[in-house]
This record gives sequence, C-alpha cells and structure tokens, in this order.
Amino acid sequence: MDPDSFHRLVKVLADSGEWSTLEDAHAAFARYGVRIVIDAGVANDQAAQIIALTAINAAARSFIGNVAVEAAHDFALRTHGFDGWTLGDFTRWAGVQAQSGVDTQAWPVIRIAPTRAAAGGGPGLRPWAAGWRFGVGEPLDGHGECFAPACVAAAGLAVSEAFSLLRRDNSYAGRRSIALSLGGGEAPVSSLASPLAWWLVGLGHLGQAFAWTLGFMRPPSGSTLYLQDIDTVTPSTLSTSMISMRQDIGVRKTRVAANWLEPRGYTTALIERRLDANQRLGAGEPRLALFGVDNAAARRVMESVGFDRIIDAGLGAGYRDFRAIRIRSFPGPSSAAALWAVDGDVAAALAPAYQYMVARGADPCGVTTLASRAVGAPFVGCVAAGFALAELLQASHGQVPHSLVDLSLRDPAALEVL
Repeated sequence: MDPDSFHRLVKVLADSGEWSTLEDAHAAFARYGVRIVIDAGVANDQAAQIIALTAINAAARSFIGNVAVEAAHDFALRTHGFDGWTLGDFTRWAGVQAQSGVDTQAWPVIRIAPTRAAAGGGPGLRPWAAGWRFGVGEPLDGHGECFAPACVAAAGLAVSEAFSLLRRDNSYAGRRSIALSLGGGEAPVSSLASPLAWWLVGLGHLGQAFAWTLGFMRPPSGSTLYLQDIDTVTPSTLSTSMISMRQDIGVRKTRVAANWLEPRGYTTALIERRLDANQRLGAGEPRLALFGVDNAAARRVMESVGFDRIIDAGLGAGYRDFRAIRIRSFPGPSSAAALWAVDGDVAAALAPAYQYMVARGADPCGVTTLASRAVGAPFVGCVAAGFALAELLQASHGQVPHSLVDLSLRDPAALEVL
C-alpha cells in the first residue's frame, strides 16, 4: 500500500483499531455518504451557493464521491469563479457519483436554503452564514453581507456534523444549534476593499482550503499572492485538499494553486523552495503571511523571515484529534521558535490493520510510514480557513488579530479565543 495513495479519512477506521485490515476499513467507509438537499431559492442567493458548493466539494472528497445532491432544478451558478457553470457542471467536476447498492436514505441530510430564509422543511443539518457569523441549526437573528470565509466555514461545520452522525461518535451531533463568529464583530465585509498582498506558505490541506475560499472573493485590483511549497500532488492529496484534481497528480502544488487563483483575479508569484532559516523577504515583497504547514521545522523559523504579521493554522493529525483547529498570530505571547522547539513526533504502537500487513510480509518500514500519515478531512480545513482568513483580513486592515483561536469540531461550543 503506497502511503501517498491511501484515503486520509479511511485511516480513522484503520487507526482506531475497529477493523483488522485496511481492506475491511475501506469497505466499511465506502458505505459512508451524505445527502445534500438544495432549496430552489439558492439559485438567487450567493452566500447559500457558496455554502452548497463547499459542502458538495468537501463531502465528495471526504466520502469518496458518495454524495446525493437533490435540487429543484439545474440552476446557473452566480458565485465568483464559477461564472457560466451550472449546478450539474459543478457536481460532475466535484466527482459526485451515481450510487448503486447503497442505501442513500440512511445518509445524513444537509439542507441548504437562502441565508435570509429558514432552511427547507424536513429533518437535516442546516448550515447558515450572515456576515462574520456562521453555524448549523437555527440562524441568529439579523442578516449580514455575504462573507465567503463564513460561508465556507458553515459548510465545513455541516459536513463535520454529518461525519459525526455516520460515526455515531457524538450524541449531540445533528441535535444541536451551533452559532460561531469569525471574530470580525460588526465590521462590514465591504470595508475589506484594499488590495491583498500576502504570502501563502504551505499549499496542501490547509493551503488549498485558503485558495478555495479566496476564489469566492473577488479581489481588488493589484491583489498579489506569493505561493510557497515544494510538494507535488499525490493521490492522497485528493482526499484532503479542495482544489486538486486527478489530472494534477504529479504537478507542484504551487502551480495547482496559481492555476486556481489567477483566473479568479489574483496575481501570483511562485516560490518552490523549502522555507528555512536562510530565507529572507526581499524589498517590496508582502509582509503578511498565512501559514498552513504541517512540520515544526518551518514553523520554528517563520518569525525570522521578515514578516510583520503571521497567521499560523494547525490541525490535529490523529484519529482522535484530527478535527482540532488552532490558529495563532505572530508576533504573540510566545515565539514560534519556543512553541515548536521540538518536532514532537512520537512513535505509536501499530493498530491491528498495520500489524496484519507486517504479518503478511509487507515491508515494516513502509507500513510504519503509512501508519504515521496524518488523518485528514477537507471539511476541517474549510472551517480552519474561515477563521485564519478572517484573522489575516483584519490584520490587513489595521486591526490586531487574536493571539489564539482554539476549537474542536467535536465540540464547537468550546471555542476559545484569546
């Protein structure tokens, strides 16, 4: 089994020890899926369309295409970046598959309706977004402008709740109303109108969630994004990242991101080298950075590069904590060098599925590499992208971002903001 080909959410079933072989874990996961019911009014509501498209894309990547989209008609999309597309075009692009031999009626339901109306009738998860606020369930009173980070986060939260229903790992999932804020207070979204000049460092799971969200935001003229990464797209990338497609396998992630962002109005510059202690910003290069890397070495040195402000997003990696999200701002109460002074990799006992592979003659080093790969799901990256982009947008407009945003999608109400 190639470690770079294994679906990163199937690893939950393998790493937890509930299935004794990877084949059994994959067969069990293949029964997971979600129904997405789209109200007719979504055809005329931009925010609801962003929620719908994000939910479809994140769910299709999370559940190996197992998404049943139910819509009143095949309407034209009116969101930035998808001009000329229909809903049907998008579902085909996202890899939604026709199901056979699977009871789709048993799948959790996500119902999407215009953001200024109650979600359609019937049971199901109801994501909503209004300005900087978002949630699942009964929306808060009042309306807000369409703010893409909140819309993307709402969709990610809904798919996360659907995953909990499939896993039966949280008795409150599907029965609770969740209302969160990205931290912008009552600042109007329309005030964020000056050109963006940022670095995006790391273009895997998190970086592609950033790019997906930015793609819905029509950038002011002159907006420039510096894209830094050294990796190429692998088959497993498709199960965690929002914009990579099968035809991108083997292509550098910087180029995938540039090909996504440039048609949507951004100018890009590509940096295809590892961020290390020798890197320094040049004259005229952006001083704000959004980090979505998964290694301590790059984080340790990020404050020495010359950035004025860094927003760092990190996710949990194990089957128990992969829904954990932590957003930090630097400079902050602690230095990056101190926080990531040690890599923190700890060898763990192999779960039964991996022990079985070794017993059958598989290379132990290869099995250990596979077992060490992080669990990941694109719906977690979507929620993290909402919070991280909101923090960087506020920093771009002279506001001091929070030093820490800490939450787990297992218990979103326990959100901690400092």
